[in-house]
Amino acid sequence: MNLVSIEKFVESMNVDVYPITLMKFLLNRGKILFYFSKAAEKNFELRGGSSTIDSSECEACKSKNGMLCREHTSIQRVMTADRVMLDLDTNTYFYKNEIFRMVGNRLVIIYCPHTRLIKGDITTDRVKKVKPLTIENKGLTKLPDYENVHQFLSTELMNKNTKCWFNNQFSIVSVPKDRESSNFCLIPNR
Repeated sequence: MNLVSIEKFVESMNVDVYPITLMKFLLNRGKILFYFSKAAEKNFELRGGSSTIDSSECEACKSKNGMLCREHTSIQRVMTADRVMLDLDTNTYFYKNEIFRMVGNRLVIIYCPHTRLIKGDITTDRVKKVKPLTIENKGLTKLPDYENVHQFLSTELMNKNTKCWFNNQFSIVSVPKDRESSNFCLIPNR
């Protein structure tokens, strides 16, 4: 099996993207695109979490003693990112743990928790876990003009077996399935 190293792919682009974020996109491409399409609906309802860019009134941030909550960390990253990846096939941006895109007047961020944070059994749901966040803010009409945007085509990766570090014991390998998602398997690191 000829494996494409996501670590090397990301490194060659000189971007600040965690390889597992790109892997989660390949595993969940259809689901993530569905989140974007839902946010485009006129009657879309913002639920849960933070829905504002400003963190000054966020109770979760206030309880963190000077640190931002998970949602505002993602928002700040997206708004101040520098070296980002852009998938030309889906018009989707990547930065660190975040996959994001403007959908009309809404910013949709998909946070990808790292697999090393999995507690308990390793299940498909835990491996593929992503968390969507949608922000609607009157002053936000477009993403910042990022200085360093490196483009790629996700369809090319969807048709290949890709590999990246999963945890101390395993690496994760994508197994092409269709245009919307990939299956995966874990292989030992030693």
